[in-house]
Formats: sequence, structure tokens, C-alpha cells
Amino acid sequence: MTELKDMSYWYDPGKTVIKDVSVEIADGRIYGLLGLNGSGKSTLLKLMAGLLFPKKGQVLCNGEITGSRKPETLQDIAFMPAELSLYKESPARFAALNSVFYPRFSRSALDDCMKEFGIDPETSDLTKLSLGYQHRFMLSYLLSLGTGLILLDEPLNGMDMPSRNIFRKLLMRHLRDDQTVVISTHIMNDVENIVSDIIIVRNDGSLFCDSMESLARKYTYGISASPEGALYSENCAEGFRVLKENTDGSECDIPVEILFNAVTKGVIK
Repeated sequence: MTELKDMSYWYDPGKTVIKDVSVEIADGRIYGLLGLNGSGKSTLLKLMAGLLFPKKGQVLCNGEITGSRKPETLQDIAFMPAELSLYKESPARFAALNSVFYPRFSRSALDDCMKEFGIDPETSDLTKLSLGYQHRFMLSYLLSLGTGLILLDEPLNGMDMPSRNIFRKLLMRHLRDDQTVVISTHIMNDVENIVSDIIIVRNDGSLFCDSMESLARKYTYGISASPEGALYSENCAEGFRVLKENTDGSECDIPVEILFNAVTKGVIK
């Protein structure tokens, strides 16, 4: 489990990016990390990975402070930044150089992911691949490491729709029940069908975090001719898309997009 305890971070004094957040990231869950541009999603992932150090509070991974960067802690965390820096090496050489730090690395998982993504294992220089194929390779590599925590910052940039579908399939195929994934994305449709939980970084640095199951019990969603009685509403061709409190105990899938809009506009605290 990863824990954020009363954590704050800022780059410049007086300009807090992440503010006084306390959240538990549970094992065996897939989190969608959302936020407006510049809200602090990448910063939050780097804090969880131990690449940045909280100005206040703590980040713990399995009870250990990630910022201490102990080998036994880091070997259970995999992080994919939005901007990749690959080597002028083949996929096999890249894996051989880096996988020694990860005791659960699976070469068979790497080969399976690369095959599904259509990556030529004989590629001699990863830096010559297109952006989309570089992302395909890094996703293949990270899924093969077997770490308890996988942090992905805009992993599907440059990837076409078939590749995004393959990514979702491989995620389901290779994740163990105790692994946790946090996926930062601007494209909500990419994560809507696979996430179990949502984290939203508000512009004030606070976090909204809830499970999709809990949200389905708290709210109802539908199309209405009138916004009357809605917590949040948006115009649409049929009238209004409305989000309401759930008062009858039924459960309803909540579109991530309308949830995100309601949270970022302060309707849902």
C-alpha cells in the first residue's frame, strides 16, 4: 500500500502544487489520475516514485518512506515519465541493463507484450522508433517488471486506437491481484472502462479520491429535459446531462468526464 500523509509540495514558496493531502493507494487497484493542465499530476507521480521529496508530510510505500530511496523500496516501484529517454540499444539489451534491479522481472511477459504491440525484437536502436512505438516498448517493459506499484504518466501519448486497446488487454493479462497501477491521462475514455478508482488533482492542490463502486452508490447520472434537482448539469443535444444524489439505493455507472467536471468546478467536494 502507498500512503500520502499530510503531504504538501511546492516548487516556489507561496505556490503550492500539492497541498495537505492524505490518501491511501490500496493494493490491487487501478487508479485513473486526472487533472487540468498544470494541476500537479506529474508532480504527484514523482512524489510517489521517490523522485521528488515532500516539503511537508510523507509518502510511504509498504511502510517505508519513498524519499529514502532504499533499494528494497525502489525495486517495487516502476515509473514511466511522460517524456521518455531511451538508449541507443536493442530491446533485449535495454532489458538486460535495467531489469537486474527488479527481482520479479519476467522475460516471457516482456516478449508477450512486445509481440502484441508489434515491436520487432531485432530493433537495434530504440531511439529510432516513433513516439508511439517507444511508448509501446516502455509499457511492455514496465508490465514485465512485476513491481507492486506501477506509475504511468500519459503512457498512451502518440499511440493509435488499436494500440490503446492492446494496452488495456495486456494490463488485464499481466497484472497480479496485488499490483497497483496509477495512470495519469488527459483522455478519459482511455481509462474509463478499466479503472477501479479515480484521483482528481484540483487546482488548489487538494485531491479528490474515490472508488467507482462508491461513486455508483452516491450519485446517479442520466439525460433530462431539465437540470432541476441536479448537483451538476451540462447542456447536450437531448437536453441536459445531469448528476444527482442517489436517493433510492440503486447503482449507476458515472461517466468519468462528468465526474471530473463536477469536481474541478467545485460541485463535488
